[in-house]
Amino acid sequence: MKLLYLLLTLSSLLWGNQRTQAHMGTLISVTVADENLSDEVFAVFADLDNRLSTYKSDSEISRLNRCLELNVSERTLQILERSMEMYRLSDGAFDVTVGSFTHNTYRFGYDNEHLPSSKELKISEKSVGSNRIDIEGNFVKILPGTVIDLGGIGKGYAVDLAINRLMSRGVDKAVVSASGDIGCLGECTINIQDPFHPQGNIGTVISTLPRFAISTSGNYERYIKNKSHNHLIDPKTGQSQQRYASITLIDTQDNTRLDALATAVSIMQESKAVAMLKKLKIAYILIRNDGRVIKSPMPDGVRLNSSF
Repeated sequence: MKLLYLLLTLSSLLWGNQRTQAHMGTLISVTVADENLSDEVFAVFADLDNRLSTYKSDSEISRLNRCLELNVSERTLQILERSMEMYRLSDGAFDVTVGSFTHNTYRFGYDNEHLPSSKELKISEKSVGSNRIDIEGNFVKILPGTVIDLGGIGKGYAVDLAINRLMSRGVDKAVVSASGDIGCLGECTINIQDPFHPQGNIGTVISTLPRFAISTSGNYERYIKNKSHNHLIDPKTGQSQQRYASITLIDTQDNTRLDALATAVSIMQESKAVAMLKKLKIAYILIRNDGRVIKSPMPDGVRLNSSF
C-alpha cells in the first residue's frame, strides 16, 4: 500500500522528541517528552494494522471478509460498533462496506488500480450497505459479497487508542499524527495544508485545550489518474466525490468520530452535512474545488489563523 503524505503538518515542537514510523499505510508521527513512550504508541498502530488491514491476508478483517463470519477481538469489535454508529449518524454516508467499491472494483492501494465501468459499479453496488453486517457479542457475520474497509475510520480510532495509552501513563502534553488525523494533549499548533498547493499552508489552528482532535480529508490524498477519480467514494453510487478539495473537522475529543465524519461529509449534500456538524458541535473548514471556503466558529480554546 502506498505511503501517504501528511495532510496536516505539525509546527515545530521544541518541548518533545518527535519520531516517525510507517504503519497503517501512512506515516505515524509521535511527539512526546519521554521518547520511550513513542514505542508504545507505534505498537498500538502496528497491532491495529495487523487486526484491521484489508491488505494483510491474515488480519481479522481480511479473514472476516473471506470467511463471512468470525469471532473478533474486543478492539475489532469496538471499531465495527463505532462504524455502525457512524453509519446511522450520517444516514449511510459513512459505510465500511464501501470496500466492495474501494477494494474489489477500484482496487485502491493495489498495483492493478483501475477505473471501473458503469456495469462494474452496478454489480458492486449490490454488495454495499452496513445492514449487511450482523453483530452478536463478539461474533460478526456478513452477507456474501460484502467487503469491509475500515480505511475511513481506522486511523482516527488508532489515534484515540494512542492518546488514551499516553494519558494512562500520566502524559499531559503530546501530539499523535496519522496522516490527516491528529490528536493533541495540551497546547498544540497545527498547520493546515493548502489542497491546491501541497507545499504550502492555508491556515494554522492553535489549541490550548487539554485534549484536541482534528481530521482532514482531501481529494489529493489518493486518486487514479486525476483528482476527479479520488478515493472518497459515495457508498450509494460508487462514484468519487466532486465537491471538495479539502475537509477539516475540529473537536475537543474523539478522533474516531472526526475521521469517519470527514469521509461522510465529503459525499453528503452540503446543507445536510453542515446541519449535522452544527448539531454535533463539530467545527469545520470546507474548501470546495472552486476555492470557496465554508467554515464555522472554532470551539472555546481553539483559534484559527488564516487568510480566508
